[in-house]
Amino acid sequence: MKLSFLTQALTVALEKSRQTIGTPGGERISISRTVSAVAVLYEKVRVAMEYREEHLMRRAAIERIIKRRLILNENGRGIAEYLLKELLWAKYAPEDSIPIAQIPNIQRTVDKYIFLRNEIGRGRPREEQMRVHEWLISSAAAEVEQKLAPNQEREAFINFIFRYFQKKVFLKDETDQTKNIQVYVAVHHAFAKSDDDFIRYELLKLSFPHLFPASWKEVQNETGKIYETLISIQEQLKHKLSTRLTRSLKKEIAPFLILRDLYEQDKKNFKTIIEDTAKLEEHIDRLCRKRYQEIGKKYATAATRSIIYIFLTKMLFAIALEYPFERYIAKAFNPVPLVINTVFPPILMFVALIGISAPGQDNTKRIIARLKEILYQESSNEHQITLALKTPQGRPFLRFIFSLLYLITFTFVFGVITLYLTILHFNAASIAIFIFFISVVLFFAYRIRQTGREYTIGRKEGIFSPVIHLFLLPILDVGKWLSNEISRLNVLVVIFDFIIEAPFKAIFEVFEEWFSFIKKKKDEII
Repeated sequence: MKLSFLTQALTVALEKSRQTIGTPGGERISISRTVSAVAVLYEKVRVAMEYREEHLMRRAAIERIIKRRLILNENGRGIAEYLLKELLWAKYAPEDSIPIAQIPNIQRTVDKYIFLRNEIGRGRPREEQMRVHEWLISSAAAEVEQKLAPNQEREAFINFIFRYFQKKVFLKDETDQTKNIQVYVAVHHAFAKSDDDFIRYELLKLSFPHLFPASWKEVQNETGKIYETLISIQEQLKHKLSTRLTRSLKKEIAPFLILRDLYEQDKKNFKTIIEDTAKLEEHIDRLCRKRYQEIGKKYATAATRSIIYIFLTKMLFAIALEYPFERYIAKAFNPVPLVINTVFPPILMFVALIGISAPGQDNTKRIIARLKEILYQESSNEHQITLALKTPQGRPFLRFIFSLLYLITFTFVFGVITLYLTILHFNAASIAIFIFFISVVLFFAYRIRQTGREYTIGRKEGIFSPVIHLFLLPILDVGKWLSNEISRLNVLVVIFDFIIEAPFKAIFEVFEEWFSFIKKKKDEII
């Protein structure tokens, strides 16, 4: 069957990306396997401190390393080699995969963003300087990652999905430019699961294609425009319609995820498969079955990481707050609340993820039907998304009644929890910590369940879902708020990044130099 113009453009872009993928030559950066083994173990513990998508870990590590290095080396000179070695230690890049010739290339990238940070921040208030620092260092990390591991195929799919939804999304009360940016941001969130830091870099690159990549000398006359663009990008990332549009696209994204998986499964014959409807249906059916079976493993991995994160956070609370409060303020240490607060959150996470069922054959049929529409039809009025900045307010009296009902439910849910905990002789601190953890646990569990449904299209809610959500929403709302605050004020992250990691990695460097020295001596003898 004839592919649409948009689909043909996708196949051309994918073929081009496959042809440009190559391994650069030259001598490689070498590291000690002994140091690497310890670094990998450390990184696993460090990663558990933050709840991030797995594909965001490397860029987050690059950003973390750059920030730490800049504390002792503010101008950033010569940090590229150490940055690349740290990535190799922690296996964020395969062993012997980074050429030595890449060091000056990465250094130029770091220098460019430090120059921009200094120029843009000069003369501005301290708070504004810190904000610019965060924006530009995260963008530096994104560009470094793209230079080390370019993913043109991912960009091809993002552009394809963007072009598809560009004609189907209508934002009332907004300009076409805002609509296009919001669709692009939503595609990144819904399909690629990009975070705001990476999207900021992508939008910056689209705004200044001639400057990214470039050296600091090439951007020195554009600092004012770059700052204005950063402000504009931040406004777009925080746009009132951004979250709503992302939610809408997530409901439509399953066919595109399967299409990407189909390409990853057989890149060479991808075009041949999608041109033949019989082959397409056969491959999609088989691929969907495989993905449904993998959902359980995804839940297990996500749950394990969440439990580790929660348990470590709980230990910090117990040591820093709960035990001292009971011992020295309440003057009556009761081990029961401490045990319950420690054991119950992981158990609750486990229970919250029980009974999640994978999609069935009906879901596969819907995905096949949607893929045919996506791949073959030039244009369609189906599956349009219309959002308005000014949402209909509805009847004021009903809105008041519904808000009052939610407030009553909120009070009832947390009132019942507090009552039962009081009966178990929990004090105020123990009650606050219990509510904190059940809220965060249930919010994490809800996010994990939603992630497992990414391959589901046209999912229907159960009969009792409205009632369950009525009592669950207050806890999820609190959990979401607490989760956002934790990400901003994560004490464990500060401890690891600036108290433990800095001296730890300094020791790594000493050992790395020592092993290198020993190796050279052995080579001289031979």
